[in-house]
Amino acid sequence: MINALNGVITECGENNIVINVSGVEFYLETSGKCSSFFSTRINKEPVRVLTVFQVREDAMTLYGFMDKWERECFTQLVKVPGIAGKGALKILTAISVTELVKALDNRDISTLSKIPGIGSKTAQKLVLQLRDTLVYDENDEPSSSGSSQKKSVNDYEDVIESFVGMGFDKRLVVRTLEKIVAKEREKLIAMDKRESENYIFPLLLRSLS
Repeated sequence: MINALNGVITECGENNIVINVSGVEFYLETSGKCSSFFSTRINKEPVRVLTVFQVREDAMTLYGFMDKWERECFTQLVKVPGIAGKGALKILTAISVTELVKALDNRDISTLSKIPGIGSKTAQKLVLQLRDTLVYDENDEPSSSGSSQKKSVNDYEDVIESFVGMGFDKRLVVRTLEKIVAKEREKLIAMDKRESENYIFPLLLRSLS
């Protein structure tokens, strides 16, 4: 399985992006929200795009996602009969992940039925199959388990201590780190501890220099 691609965005369409990974360009189908998110990063700093690689008898398709929550919703949506990959992307284009999961949690058939291509029967099917799988918590981000995946300054104690060891004022390091974590939240939630530390370190260094 291709979990993610790390490289430079070179093109963005209405529902797709192209990412250059070490000279090899990959075409990914995405939601409109995802392509819009990455459109501001064309030919800029490298990014990490989460993926789902789908192999069928008649096609091989690589899907791209801007964060873990969007990918989780996609993987659950395509399990619903009648909702294929393109259909799932249309849903994620028409409604945000938070709005979708909240509608499922509240059995809001009216909101779901307003999504292009989704009638009342399909909306009911979505609620029946996904309501107990995708959980909405107003104090957290949507997830398939209801558990928090947010990154906070407390997750970077080793990074903070490294900068303090280099002579930086700890209060300044923490304040600067808080701004970076808030700005880069959507990228960081898809990374493990080591990846996020490696990503944060140079950003923090540039901000403090």
